Amino acid sequence: MSNLSLVNGTWVLGQAAGFPDWRVVNLSDGTWSSSDPGGNARTSGVATLGTTTTVTWNAFTGSSNDSIDGATFDGLRYYIPLTYSDGTAVQVSDAGATIEMWVDTPRVIGSARTQFSLGISENPTNTSNNTSKMSGLYWSSDQASSYVYIGQIRTSASPLTVFNTDNQYGYGRCGLVKGNGGYAAGWAIKTDGTESGINQRGLVDYTGTLYMQINMGTPSGRPISSGQTNVWSAFYRVLKTPIGPEGNRP
Repeated sequence: MSNLSLVNGTWVLGQAAGFPDWRVVNLSDGTWSSSDPGGNARTSGVATLGTTTTVTWNAFTGSSNDSIDGATFDGLRYYIPLTYSDGTAVQVSDAGATIEMWVDTPRVIGSARTQFSLGISENPTNTSNNTSKMSGLYWSSDQASSYVYIGQIRTSASPLTVFNTDNQYGYGRCGLVKGNGGYAAGWAIKTDGTESGINQRGLVDYTGTLYMQINMGTPSGRPISSGQTNVWSAFYRVLKTPIGPEGNRP
């Protein structure tokens, strides 16, 4: 992450030797597809301006299917085919790939206690978390109420998170070798740039087309008021990390 630096309180993206640029998760640029299988229209608007995404919610109380970490999630998600920096698709047969993710969740008055995840998936529109195989960086951030969890999520397993009222940033990483999911990790980082903890676990294997995906939900039983928002800036990049006899073996 040597090309993502904090300058006068602002995270600046730059090119580091040997690494591709970070890509902004810009949900307004027309390249991301969206799906809301439940048709529940929990959000009234999702827009990215520059690098900042604002999610505005309608009034509702979350059900089990609104939670992104249960067996079933039928809420809003965005997805895009997973590619390397040269535009070629990441294939499950590749000798190896590493996907890095970064999120900035600033303190915003009126923020909602909701859930987000940014990571890789195989079947992005499926409502079964075990079938979609969504795995990556997780955050549940209500800075206004000092409720800030950042960590890692994998399919229907409970997220592994770190709570700290000073959490603002999250770094995530997923590793793949020939479609075998090596690991996913989520690292919580405080506003001052010091870490507050890291979580990781093994990944399931992938067999189909790979996507980058972001899920938006809320815990079951959580009331959300009309007009409440979440604000974040998210980035990702894909590295070729070949491993094995035909890769960068010793």
